Amino acid sequence: MRRRTCLLALVSALSGAAAAAPQLERDHPGERARALRELRGPPDPAARWRVLEEAQKQRDRYLRAASTGAPGSGAGSGSRLLTLSPVQGSTFVNIGPAASSYDFNGAKYLETDSGRARQVLAHPTDPGILYLATAGGGVWKTWDAGAHWEPITDALGTTAMGTLAMDPLNPDLLYLGFGDPFDVQQPGFVKSNDGGATWSAPVQLSAAGRIAGSVTDLKVDPQSSNLLLATTDVGLFRSSDAGNSWQAVPLADSAGDTFFFLWSLAWVGPNTWLLTGQQANPAKPPSAAQNVAQLVLWRSTDDGATWTVANTALPGGDALAATAGRGTLATAASTLVQPATARVFLLAATLKGDQQLDLYRSDDGGQSFFPLGLNAQGAPHNPNGDQPDLNLGHAQSWYNQALAVDPAEPDLVFAGGDLSMMRSSDGGNSWELLTNWLPVPQGLQLSYLHSDVHSIAVGADGTVYVGSDGGISVSADARTGAAASIGFTSARNRGLVTHLAFTVGCAPETWPAAMQGYVIGGLQDNGTRLRDGTTVSFDQVLGGDGIGLAVSKGTHPDPLLGNAPDVLLASAEFKIFRSTDGGQSWVNFLGGMGTATPPFFVRLARDPADPDPQTFVTFTGNPAGVYLSRAGQPWANISGTLHWQDSHSVTTGFVTVDGSQIGLRNLAAHPSGPGGVYAVVSNRYAYASADAGANWQVSLQPAPAGTPAGTGIYLLSSVAFDIADLSGQSYYLTSRAMHLVDKQGNTSPLPQSFGHLYKTTDGGLTFTSLGAQPVNAGGLPFVPFVVVAVDPGDAQTLYVGTELGLYRSSDGGANWSRMGAGSLPLVEVSDLCISPASKRLTAATYGRGFWQIGTDSVDPAGVRGDGDTNFDQRIDGQDLIDLADAFGATQASPSYRWQADLVGAVNAIDGDDLAALLARFGGQP
Repeated sequence: MRRRTCLLALVSALSGAAAAAPQLERDHPGERARALRELRGPPDPAARWRVLEEAQKQRDRYLRAASTGAPGSGAGSGSRLLTLSPVQGSTFVNIGPAASSYDFNGAKYLETDSGRARQVLAHPTDPGILYLATAGGGVWKTWDAGAHWEPITDALGTTAMGTLAMDPLNPDLLYLGFGDPFDVQQPGFVKSNDGGATWSAPVQLSAAGRIAGSVTDLKVDPQSSNLLLATTDVGLFRSSDAGNSWQAVPLADSAGDTFFFLWSLAWVGPNTWLLTGQQANPAKPPSAAQNVAQLVLWRSTDDGATWTVANTALPGGDALAATAGRGTLATAASTLVQPATARVFLLAATLKGDQQLDLYRSDDGGQSFFPLGLNAQGAPHNPNGDQPDLNLGHAQSWYNQALAVDPAEPDLVFAGGDLSMMRSSDGGNSWELLTNWLPVPQGLQLSYLHSDVHSIAVGADGTVYVGSDGGISVSADARTGAAASIGFTSARNRGLVTHLAFTVGCAPETWPAAMQGYVIGGLQDNGTRLRDGTTVSFDQVLGGDGIGLAVSKGTHPDPLLGNAPDVLLASAEFKIFRSTDGGQSWVNFLGGMGTATPPFFVRLARDPADPDPQTFVTFTGNPAGVYLSRAGQPWANISGTLHWQDSHSVTTGFVTVDGSQIGLRNLAAHPSGPGGVYAVVSNRYAYASADAGANWQVSLQPAPAGTPAGTGIYLLSSVAFDIADLSGQSYYLTSRAMHLVDKQGNTSPLPQSFGHLYKTTDGGLTFTSLGAQPVNAGGLPFVPFVVVAVDPGDAQTLYVGTELGLYRSSDGGANWSRMGAGSLPLVEVSDLCISPASKRLTAATYGRGFWQIGTDSVDPAGVRGDGDTNFDQRIDGQDLIDLADAFGATQASPSYRWQADLVGAVNAIDGDDLAALLARFGGQP
């Protein structure tokens, strides 16, 4: 494509222009975890379980069960037709990211990636079968070692995965624990008897009134398929009937504490297990983002029924354990005949997880350990500027812990951290670097591996698989090759649509038709990514965590840039950048803010009603304020005067009446009218201005009728103006909260009759709840809402992005339907962008990339289907029938099935798709 050629040439030319580009952008998982906790509230497993139950109802109601065999199936079941105007397409198409042409983070490098991996699981005998459990994109399976992938958990009700286990005696028997410990903590456990083709109903792991929000590790006894152990954020659970029922296992440490955040399990021989965890406070739901207390090591010799504290096995005993935090276990499988001679490794972080403490080895099944010096005091054979010592995890050692031993060779050990992966060929005594975060600094020659390694696995044929914040990397020679020549490839990420998208931007109505396919998005640790034309490939133009986005009304006059805005704003952690060449070079753009800095999750918005095409609005964190930039000029503080309606007080700038700072969370600009009509939201209140920030009217806290004064909704997540009211007095709010909160922070249940979407027509004095009636009466699901949008062409058409997908109302919020029927997975919709000129709506999802719905029957193709329309992992007669039923359909047709659209340049099911399906008939997807 001409655009791709031009952009690649420009990137090559600009890669040496360091002054024009920001420094390498790194993600900050600790800051991100704290910011996510503020946005979502503290972990609430009981509420999250209710969300999962609601998801099952939505699946059964809307999934096209006639072809999937889901509960409630029957002719036409779940295929309720929607009248979508002006965005009329009845089926979502996934547009990626499924690949990339290049990444740019201070310099250009030719890699691709996918979303954060939780676990890589290799089949013990078939080298083609591999499973990848991801933080927010569910579980994916491949039959050809990663050449093609299929999502196998889209209908479970959550895409937030904790860990995946396989029965060594029956590789088709899988066990899946929900809940990423670093992000979305979702209770639940399921099993599959057929390699993930079908899954059991979710069960809850709970003990003493505490529900596990994250399953951090799962292991099946290699000698008994009935025995399973599971570590969670509230303790240990054991099953003796292959996961059909679970019992909590009591634990204690040397001091008598009994509540722990558990991390890792290891079977070290017949009847014998090891376990690591950290002390935790039972009064506060634990989170991996918190600094829970010291390490505890336990040992069991009766198949996990009872446990004894084994800290004395560590060099220094309790004294060393008191300095340690998270710990990860790995065993040498070839030594596990008897516990007395079993080799096991323990990788430990410091107490606060801010450094790597050491790697310890035991050759007697965990009865005694000795240190190997894998920390800052040692050095690899081949150090470099990123990794001069053996401190692999650095300040992220609470987050990055990956450890594996070759199944056949007990001396061959792999360890991964935040910037590098290492190998030891002598049982951990010496180490050499195999990879580097980027192949560009200091001219390094090591193979590229995305930062933040979480999982390492060795396949049946010796292939080494690594899961990181960038998905999966694969090496055929990591076991035996010379370190300097070992090759890792990121190409197996192609087709894995698992990116955790925070935001999405699309083409303004002022852009020409040729540019209406423009999509840009902000992704967790995969930067700001720009769609390559109308393909499913998204190229990284800025690294780190990609967050806020805004594009100008104008397009760039230089034809060499292809389709590009004349100004593009993007934010990474605590920073805002500006580009005037379509994202190929960047400058810091914080001028005018003084000492104020943007918060981690800062948002950016263009004022579409302002005559100047480059009028943008944003906000800062500490001190809080709202800022405006016009025509490329530095930011100007427009915080003005806040008028508090409940006390009739005023404050200057974004502080409360008692002088406390206000934490802003999202913003909106009115799309029509005179310009200068803005709104922002904090945890409990909305603030609206009709005079470009000179004065802000503070809302009251939305609350159900009869609620005591000072109690109401919190965790407000978004705001959108009613486009029919040019005064800015009418707007919509969404909330993530499943509770009400009072001024002291005490919570009480949120009535389902009040829901999560509210409208005011008087500037926030009163609010009306919308969509709170039962779903079967046209209401919305009772789950957290993330974003609300009003269709620019119709004030009565509203869209709400929830944790279970997208919903639409065509009557101002009175009645709602799930948008796109069963085509969009049960996944959190994190942001929306509507391009009026193209009549396309693009949704960002937190774990399944970007999805688009529109009216054009010749929309460019999205991610192609694999033919498995009923997700049973076989191409058979049912798939052929489904394709025949959809034959001739386009994306604008209600009968269109993207899974049956295997080939082609447009979204249509035709003879070429039939031929492609028949060529695969009888095989795997």
